[in-house]
Amino acid sequence: MARAWITDRWVKDATVPLPDGTTTKINPTSAQLRAIKTLPEHFRTAKFGKGSRWTVGWYEPGGTQRQRLYARRSDAESFVAMLEEDIRSDRYIDPSAREQTFADVAEAWLASKNRIKDSTWRRYRRELDNYVLPKWGHVAIGSITRPQIDAWVRQLRDGTAPHQFDKNQRIVKVERKPVKMAPAYLQHVVRITFGGALRYAVAESIIGRNPLAKVELPRTEGDLEHDLPQLSYPDIEALADTAHELTRRPTDPVLLRLLAYSGPRIGEATALKIKDLDVAGNRARIHRTWTVDREGHRKLGPVKTWEKRWLPVPAFLMAELEQLTTNRDPDDFVFTTVRGAAVDGTNWYNRVWRKVRTDAGLATAMSVHDLRHVAATNAIAAGADVKLVQQMLGHKDATETLNTYAHLWPDRVAEVIAAVEKRRTEALAAAQTLAAAQTLAA
Repeated sequence: MARAWITDRWVKDATVPLPDGTTTKINPTSAQLRAIKTLPEHFRTAKFGKGSRWTVGWYEPGGTQRQRLYARRSDAESFVAMLEEDIRSDRYIDPSAREQTFADVAEAWLASKNRIKDSTWRRYRRELDNYVLPKWGHVAIGSITRPQIDAWVRQLRDGTAPHQFDKNQRIVKVERKPVKMAPAYLQHVVRITFGGALRYAVAESIIGRNPLAKVELPRTEGDLEHDLPQLSYPDIEALADTAHELTRRPTDPVLLRLLAYSGPRIGEATALKIKDLDVAGNRARIHRTWTVDREGHRKLGPVKTWEKRWLPVPAFLMAELEQLTTNRDPDDFVFTTVRGAAVDGTNWYNRVWRKVRTDAGLATAMSVHDLRHVAATNAIAAGADVKLVQQMLGHKDATETLNTYAHLWPDRVAEVIAAVEKRRTEALAAAQTLAAAQTLAA
């Protein structure tokens, strides 16, 4: 069985002669040890007063002997207790591994992420640089504790956490300052990005326990004043008409209607090619989207969560798409600029959507992404079930759909209770009829 022990580097037993000519060893008294600075010379080792006083020695499970120095005995005893518990429970980790800085482990974790999209990699990189590394980068990963993480979470919520923005030294007119972090974003920074590096450290036997495991993060309370973004059908048409009046290009109102009626993400809509349209089936194939590479350059990539799907398109809107794409090459993008390139979602927001909102006096606080919620709420109101809305929006599973829109499906409690009461009345009437018939027969 592996074991650990503590040795005093400063103090030794003294050898003293006895009257009969023999020698014996004596130990310093408790009082002498408490007054260590006045310890008699014969109890002092050659290392007395030099460096740390206490040595922890132990055998690793493989038999290798190791040691570590401590200035205080209490720290040495705490380390021995932890060490022996880890050895007994088969969780032994080389203590030197715990001394790696969080930054080194985080970089190794990020380098290991070979299956994620480049846009996801960029988000991890941004959150590490902005919030995680300024706080934890220089810290030994094995020394991170839950109370320290709890304090950091409070700082993130208050907007007082260590940070570093614009690390790549872009030219900015106004220095960016942190604000109180919303629960949803805080969850990603702490649980996903910071936590990803810690989980990697556990998996690679760098640390034995994850200090984040039981940390409680604030919940997302949602908007207490407003419901999900909604637009009526006349509102959508007014916005589309305004887009046509503003740009005089048929592409813009059709794109706006597709976003508001069918609910694709803007990157998915602008990545549609003519060959993706199934005119007869009133649907469009969604299997690519515009994203960015690790340097931030725009490129085509797989859709979010790799969920390819068929997007339902109303017949009137498919007719507009068919007219928009007549006599064009099947490999052309459906929505193009005057130069023939695919519409850029960010550019479209600035060039069209922001101006349309102002000119129409509608959806003034809505983002382009909010049009997905508009499409979903109108589809639910028209009778769409959970699976249809899930497919339309490209959610990975129905849980995400229900978490967002469950309150919009009609409440059937009254309908069910009425049905129960009706069946009860019918059952009681049938029982009474049967009893009366049996009485007559008797």
